[in-house]
Amino acid sequence: MALPLFHTLTYQVPEPLAHEAGVGCPVAVEVGRRRVLGHLLGPAAEAPPKGLKSVQAVLDPATRFGPELVPLIRWLASYYHYPIGEVVRQIIPGGEHTGGGRRERWVTATPEEGAPDRPAPSLARLGARSLRLLQFLREEGPRPVRELEQLVPKCQGLLKTLEKRGLIIMETRSAPVGGGEEEPGPPSEAAMTLAPEQEEAVAALAEGIAARSFLPYLLHGVTASGKTEVYLRAAAATLAQERQVLVLLPEIALTHPVAREFGARFGRRVSLLHSGLSDVQRLAQWRRLAAGEVDLAVGARSAVFAPLPRLGLIVVDEEHDPSYKHEGGLPYQARDVALYRGKLAGAAVVLVSATPSLGAYYRAQKGDYRYLQLSRRVTPQALPDISLVDLKRERGGKDFRVISRPLAAALEEVLGKGEQALLFLNRRGYATALFCLFCGEVRQCPDCSVALTQHRARGLLQCHYCGHTEPVPDRCPACQSGAVKHYGVGTERVEAELARLFPGARVGRLDRDTAPHSGRALSLLEDFGAGRVDLLVGTQMVTKGHHFPGVTLVGVIAADLSLHFPEYHAGERTFQLLAQVAGRAGRGEAPGRVIIQTYHPEHYVFRNLINQDYQGFYDEEAAARQTLGYPPFTRLALVRLSGPDEALVAREAARLGETARDLVRRDPELASRLRVLGPAPAGLAKLKGRHRWQLLVKSCGLGPRNRLLERLRKEWRPPPGSRLDLTLDIDPAKVW
Repeated sequence: MALPLFHTLTYQVPEPLAHEAGVGCPVAVEVGRRRVLGHLLGPAAEAPPKGLKSVQAVLDPATRFGPELVPLIRWLASYYHYPIGEVVRQIIPGGEHTGGGRRERWVTATPEEGAPDRPAPSLARLGARSLRLLQFLREEGPRPVRELEQLVPKCQGLLKTLEKRGLIIMETRSAPVGGGEEEPGPPSEAAMTLAPEQEEAVAALAEGIAARSFLPYLLHGVTASGKTEVYLRAAAATLAQERQVLVLLPEIALTHPVAREFGARFGRRVSLLHSGLSDVQRLAQWRRLAAGEVDLAVGARSAVFAPLPRLGLIVVDEEHDPSYKHEGGLPYQARDVALYRGKLAGAAVVLVSATPSLGAYYRAQKGDYRYLQLSRRVTPQALPDISLVDLKRERGGKDFRVISRPLAAALEEVLGKGEQALLFLNRRGYATALFCLFCGEVRQCPDCSVALTQHRARGLLQCHYCGHTEPVPDRCPACQSGAVKHYGVGTERVEAELARLFPGARVGRLDRDTAPHSGRALSLLEDFGAGRVDLLVGTQMVTKGHHFPGVTLVGVIAADLSLHFPEYHAGERTFQLLAQVAGRAGRGEAPGRVIIQTYHPEHYVFRNLINQDYQGFYDEEAAARQTLGYPPFTRLALVRLSGPDEALVAREAARLGETARDLVRRDPELASRLRVLGPAPAGLAKLKGRHRWQLLVKSCGLGPRNRLLERLRKEWRPPPGSRLDLTLDIDPAKVW
């Protein structure tokens, strides 16, 4: 099996291809005896001493990226220790797709006056239908054949006649694709009067944009403090300088409403990019941006690679969100990539959050980022009141309640007033596990080391990692006992409990089961925003950035789920999730309240959350991180080994660990600034049929970490034919 290439290869462009071979073009080249796809990155610094092979063909003269993305591609390959060809393949829409999408025939009428050196084509002996068709094309401009066939049935013969006479030109073009562009009306001016803190933030951003140099900002504003309006004004200042704007959102469902806001302000200058579009749609938008046809791109994580040659402003909204970390393939963190893009482009980069990531706030406190704060809501209502329900007292023996008595009473009051409520539980399904009371058997996925989740409506058990499904058994498969019970709570069970308690209420559920695609999620969110749903229960999809003026109550069903997850940032993640979902309450005319159900009301996360004290939370969390040596005070990397043979993976992981420790022992600087922990089984020890072991590298600074990983990659090789994969996860979001 060929080893991945971590460096570029140099080829000669033959003279016949030189006119169409530009930076970013897909080309066919020969590597060894194989013909492979490559992309041109530009002239080589110096030619190798030996003769060069030639580029065999330019597969498409339309470039996939411009020179401004080449330094970013090289940095991605270096920083994430990833093959550079794979970087290009993964960041470009369509990957190895070399065409422009679906092709179709178009018709254009030739000028009536004809060319200067010959007379206009004759209209003599043309039938009435041909004349009408020609007149339509001259008045309406070029049209695809499929459209003409709808207007003039059986027009193929007419078109052939007109083409022979030289009255029309027929050509093949890429079919236009939709889905990547909002359809706004004419642009409008901002009508909102800014609060003093907003004015200060806009002035600071405008100053940085005018400087045309890299400036990172942290815009820290409580929920409903008008953060979006601040960066809308910053975008206007950027566009006024004829530069481009990139806005990143963590969820596809958020990209559409934000794109609409930008479309209302700036008209048809907005492009939408996210993974919900087809490759062809994304490629079409990609090309519009590269050609400068639009100036403003709004998108999810992968939009950070959009070709914007005149980039002046990057906004990373909800910068703390873990969705910005890409799992699988190139393990990039979009927030960090955005910062490096800003550095390359000399652009302002604005990280926006109501609950900043610990790393971003730490760097703002150090002065690495300019800190901008919005401490008050721009709406008349204050922040919602937050109270806790102690489930240890509430449970009362065997009477387990999904919805506690205080929360149920608050819901009844809200419904009586004709208001709305949002209930949050970050776990989908009906029950999290199915187990046997007689023998203790827990039904697990055969390919992953996790319990199967029960989905009652579909009558299935499902693995949320690999997708494996099987029917819910009537009896225990291990002992044939009928004492099969479910354990744990998911959103489906909460929905059922709400329907039982409040039979007259209109209840909706938003999670990956009810809304697997962005269109269904948007439809449900629109219904809730319009008041057609009274109670909405959902996972973290409901916590981010949504504005529901009718919501006066937010209930958190099980706040401890993320708190006790085996991760160093579990406390931070819990604080962020709960603060974000709490911010959905009281954004309209009526005041809001939040009720959080927990078994640990004394925990510092909840104590600071009730007081809405981010600084207090940061101080306690940062002190613990520094003591234990976790980010932002260190740099992490996961070195993971996986394969189908459990014993072989364990044995080779031990050899990998010994190789890593030997490299550290031989280098005094590494020994003083770096630690290697493990090997140990991954928290998810088996995934999709592959067993997984890992090393955790803790480093003081980037240099030692990079040096160790480069040497480890070169010195360790898997046994031939072992089917083992070695992956490096730089700055991992999860270390379990």
